[in-house]
Amino acid sequence: MNTTSPPLETIDTRGDLKLNVGTAQKDGNKKPRCFLVCSRTLSRVSPVFDRMVNGSFVEAKPNNPKIWTIDLPDDKPLALELFLNIAHGHLSKAPPTLSLDDLYDLTTLTHFYVATKILVPWIRPWIKALHDATSGPNVAAVPKLIWIGWELGDRVMFEAAVRRVVMEEPGSTFAEGSSLYRLPMSLDIIERVCTVRDETIDALLEVIRSFIELLTVVDERPRWCRHATFMGPHRCESMILGSMTFCLTRAGLWPLPEDARDVKRSALGLYEAFSILVIHDIGKPAEGDGDHKRCNPREYLMDEMREVFARMSSPLQEADMERLAAQEKRLYML
Repeated sequence: MNTTSPPLETIDTRGDLKLNVGTAQKDGNKKPRCFLVCSRTLSRVSPVFDRMVNGSFVEAKPNNPKIWTIDLPDDKPLALELFLNIAHGHLSKAPPTLSLDDLYDLTTLTHFYVATKILVPWIRPWIKALHDATSGPNVAAVPKLIWIGWELGDRVMFEAAVRRVVMEEPGSTFAEGSSLYRLPMSLDIIERVCTVRDETIDALLEVIRSFIELLTVVDERPRWCRHATFMGPHRCESMILGSMTFCLTRAGLWPLPEDARDVKRSALGLYEAFSILVIHDIGKPAEGDGDHKRCNPREYLMDEMREVFARMSSPLQEADMERLAAQEKRLYML
């Protein structure tokens, strides 16, 4: 086993503390690093570091300060390096933009050390850069936006990220153990996000289920066909139902899933699958009256599904909104 220490990187030339960082990282591209820092600086910006270096913990300063070292095996070196540079006043080393992954790692780290406040001068430019089409997050990274909005007290970002996750993320994102469940925030909020997704998927499926029931009613009840007569033929409904079930089968959606958790597609993906269904109608028969083109349900179904998205609820409760407002106030001293 290689026990060679990484080379010392100086953050403060008069530093009195070495930080061994990332020794537990399993990613070969993120090698452990060692930083020379000022313990007093870290104490001022972080109550967690203050307790570590000045309290009774094992990390506290030993009798021989020349060998004072603290191991931070679980911290990510790149995120901690940026945090240390900002904390020590090396402001020019704070980049003008951060990727979503890097901002997520940084805010996760500053949350742990109760030091997110030192990021305030850069928060808005970093967030603005995430909305740039050339550098914005891909779908797989979007759940991290939920955490960033939560930690930075940004209700608009939080709600927008939740909506995008519900709309765009595949079913696997909402399974236990997924990236969504690994966010460092209340499990109660995560479960409410999953509930909104399930409700949205169920509502989309219910649009199709309810319409199929309309197509298969008995003669004693009102029928979907605009030209239906009592005990008359069901050719119109039969053609619509047949073409729908054929296309749903081709899309892997027939029979319709009973549980939203069985749907692998995202809510938007499910909507798109329904929107491209080829629904046939019998048009205007060669004999008899009545043009059945108006019986084609495409526009009706699309309107109903768009209404589902319009009614989609928010997982935010009053206590969550109060917490977001309080966090924003703490950060920006509003």
